[in-house]
Amino acid sequence: MLPITINTESGEDRSHVSAEELAGIITRLGGEGDRFAVVERTERAAGAGDAKSGEAGDGTESGDDHYIQTWHEGDGPYEVEYREGTAERHFGVRMESAGEVTAVFVAWARGEEGWADGYAWERVRFPADEAEEAEEEPGPGLDPELLADAEAEAGRMIRCGFGTAEEITEAVSDHFHADGGTPLSVPAARRIVRRLWRERLAEQECWPEVTDADRVAAAFAALNGSGVTARMHFACCGNCAFAEIGGEAAEGDHGFVFFYHDDTRHAADGGGLLLSYGAHGKDGEEGGDEAAAAVGREVVAALTTAGLSAQWDGDPDRSIRVEPLDWRRRLPAA
Repeated sequence: MLPITINTESGEDRSHVSAEELAGIITRLGGEGDRFAVVERTERAAGAGDAKSGEAGDGTESGDDHYIQTWHEGDGPYEVEYREGTAERHFGVRMESAGEVTAVFVAWARGEEGWADGYAWERVRFPADEAEEAEEEPGPGLDPELLADAEAEAGRMIRCGFGTAEEITEAVSDHFHADGGTPLSVPAARRIVRRLWRERLAEQECWPEVTDADRVAAAFAALNGSGVTARMHFACCGNCAFAEIGGEAAEGDHGFVFFYHDDTRHAADGGGLLLSYGAHGKDGEEGGDEAAAAVGREVVAALTTAGLSAQWDGDPDRSIRVEPLDWRRRLPAA
């Protein structure tokens, strides 16, 4: 038995689990309501806060926290973080497999020397760091028009709800790239993103427990489990998404459905959500119209079961539109 206490998003709270039990918990993570696990050593667990709730993970407290945690959503990578005392000693890295994550967790739990070796850990920075960074690099004031455009772009990406703060920071800076450079530096973009990120987190406190974005995620999870390759916020454009979706199919998948980045933006801007779908054919090609229409009916049924309204006339050449839709997707944990 490992000398640890483990807490999960699903409400599980267990102590002294075996390495095999820990592996089972980490492996199952990814579904709605069961995406993270926080592990503390038992001698420190008493009285410690829930890292994912913000008591130990928001970088604002003065306590001395020690834990390791992971977040896994859908088919994405595992976001792994550990903390050794204060916010300055909070580090993170992405891992690809449950086995990899389990090995690190077990070595951490046992206090093995060099347990973190072999990974490019980076310090996880929190909004509380913003004032310090501003003092270190104040920089000249941004052009008002550029500032307004950057705020609009950052706000749109944040409302989509799929990128981390640092991913959005880099994307906003790159958005203005031209002639071999960008007028918006990464530090300047970071200050914009962090301010808007905090505002969005405050908004989330007033959201209902289940949002329309959660319902979309639930419908896609159900479709993934029934032989339909379902991908959210998939690829930069429709052409790329259609070209790449075949490579995402699991063995036995008969159809697919996705929405790509511009679809997400349209939903985040207050419009409906357009879904593309079809049947998997041979050699990665699409199947026929009849098979595609059958997949369309499966998609509509899953959306309806999840509590959403789907607009579709049954024509396999027409997208499925999810509306009315209030797109409120909670920000990722890291």
